[in-house]
Amino acid sequence: MWQSFLRNDYDFQSFGDQHLAVLLVFSLFLAGTFWSARNLSSAQNLLLSRYFSIFIFLTVAVWTAIKVYFDRFNLLADLPLSLCNLFAVLAPLLFWRPHQRRLEVMYFLVTVGTFQAMLTPDLYVGFPSNEFFKYWIVHGGMVLLVIHSIFAFQLYPRFKGVALTFGWINLYSAVLYPLNLALGANYFYLISKPGNASILDFFGPWPMYIFAAELVAMAFFALAYLPFLLVKKSSQTAAA
Repeated sequence: MWQSFLRNDYDFQSFGDQHLAVLLVFSLFLAGTFWSARNLSSAQNLLLSRYFSIFIFLTVAVWTAIKVYFDRFNLLADLPLSLCNLFAVLAPLLFWRPHQRRLEVMYFLVTVGTFQAMLTPDLYVGFPSNEFFKYWIVHGGMVLLVIHSIFAFQLYPRFKGVALTFGWINLYSAVLYPLNLALGANYFYLISKPGNASILDFFGPWPMYIFAAELVAMAFFALAYLPFLLVKKSSQTAAA
């Protein structure tokens, strides 16, 4: 089993049996996330958030160590510069103490970007490879962590968080683009689209798909805020 875990030559197909099985498992964990946020104390939820954030960080650390040991580490793809991997590496810091502004930026980015990466994964290695486990623990784990923190600590996203997130992501892209050019890399897909099918395929060639993706991202940010807006208005109506 250990040898199988270290290999990276297993096939993975989007919407194949492995993909659907992972989404089912994620759904079960998501239900558990809502349960814990509602039924555990604040102190217990904080410990749960911290432990899980450390687990995600260690997942990336072990995956990186395997890559380096077997001489598979690629500077063009394996640095923690994509948002999913960046958040995973910083997870213990990001989730050690609940913080409204930080959490709402992560909520919008994780909801729009990371969750989309779960539905249309840029993954080429299947079960039971460490690559497979790392991809799903990082992506699914970040979604679970953000949603858990929002409901456990009642730090609900605000509408101004949409603009804040849009500004942050453009600043990050502006810094990342020249770094991509210097490395010959494609972090955040700023140079070209991912190899697997993704939503970017509908937005035309480079650089048009980047600008189109920004507009779509704003729409999705607003859509992600909509449930909280409806709950807020419902509460105000009930109070009146």
